[in-house]
Amino acid sequence: MSDSNGDVQALNPEALQRLVLVGVNHRGLDAGLRARFFDEEPDQAILLESLRRANCAEGLVIATCERLEFAVLARPGQSVAAELLQLIADFARIEPTALAGKSYCFTGAEALRHLFAVAASLDSVVVGEPQILGQVKLCYRSTVSAGLSGPVIDAAMQAAFGAAKRIRSETPIGQQAGSMTLVATQVAEDLHGRFDVLTLLWLGLGEMGEMLCSDFRLAGVERLLVMHGSTARAEATARRLACNFAPLEDLDHHLAEADIVISDSSSGRFSLDAEQIEAALRQRRRRPMLVIDAGVPSDIEPSAAGLEGAFVYDLDDLERLAKTQSGGRAAANAMAWAVLEEELERFCRAQAARTATPSLVALRSHFEAVRKAVLDGGADDAEEATRLLVNKLLHDPSEVLRKTAAEDLKSGEDMEASLRKLFALRPEDGKAETKKEDE
Repeated sequence: MSDSNGDVQALNPEALQRLVLVGVNHRGLDAGLRARFFDEEPDQAILLESLRRANCAEGLVIATCERLEFAVLARPGQSVAAELLQLIADFARIEPTALAGKSYCFTGAEALRHLFAVAASLDSVVVGEPQILGQVKLCYRSTVSAGLSGPVIDAAMQAAFGAAKRIRSETPIGQQAGSMTLVATQVAEDLHGRFDVLTLLWLGLGEMGEMLCSDFRLAGVERLLVMHGSTARAEATARRLACNFAPLEDLDHHLAEADIVISDSSSGRFSLDAEQIEAALRQRRRRPMLVIDAGVPSDIEPSAAGLEGAFVYDLDDLERLAKTQSGGRAAANAMAWAVLEEELERFCRAQAARTATPSLVALRSHFEAVRKAVLDGGADDAEEATRLLVNKLLHDPSEVLRKTAAEDLKSGEDMEASLRKLFALRPEDGKAETKKEDE
């Protein structure tokens, strides 16, 4: 997708304005639309091919279980936001109007900032979750393999990955999600004791649920069963995690066997109601059941918390328990965003500096040509040669400065100020010589 003639080699200001990102995520969609976008594993090949048809200079697809985004470098004069929104709507087989107020579009520096935030998990449903960086890297690699990326996207994503790594190593943001899962395993241990005899049921297959399942398995839980409205997605997840799956129609049967239940479907309706949990507890003869409501919004009917034998925790409960360990979400977020802004500024400055390189190379070549011409002219001694060299080097700049000042005094003053800055001239430099000329 990138131009063969090297359309953009650095993220100069003009190129930055052509960076466009359009997307939807889990938080901005209602339950019906979330199901259309995120109930099935996204087909990267289809998304990449649809982006190819947009014919942008460069492109990137980010498709996870909580977001679908197209980031592109538009060609000069190309308007792409509406076309990218159409691609997103086509993926869900809906009209773009159905996404009014539910999608987002960023351009320029805001698009760049958003890419940094996504990679660093600062835009996730659960801020600080570790999986998102790996998912974004996979999406980027797929885009590169498809030949859709290019110098600008490549540079932006490498900088985003570097920022994410620094945020995770220098701030406690990653501990927010990690400490919550640690608290969950501690609660389970207090409730059940041994982990190796427990059965864990995971409903919804969201990212927070996967983090919790991962920590429970590390703690010793051996029996994990996944369930989802899409049996195909449940089967694919079970294959990836080397565990069992079952159709959602068998929920009541498996619920009674579960010692730990994690639900994170975030469907906007209760995945489990109090009646279902009560029936399962009766079959279990009131053996305790730890129920973790990881949905945003909630998955578990609130009245279930009052049932005998049901120990229901939502993300707020886990966060409150974890706060003394993690130091508080607000402070961690502030630290993470401060690092992100610092890395973003560093990247933009570095890219801007790169845009000056061709001019500096040309200037050096020009100086060298003038030097060679002076030497070839047969100057008799060093003093004469250097005097001629200085005169020749200053001739064109002097003429341009005088002409500019004569035509537009303000432009002439700006050019003189730039000249003094480029050559580190002091305010008093040149005044004595100017006075002599005036006299």
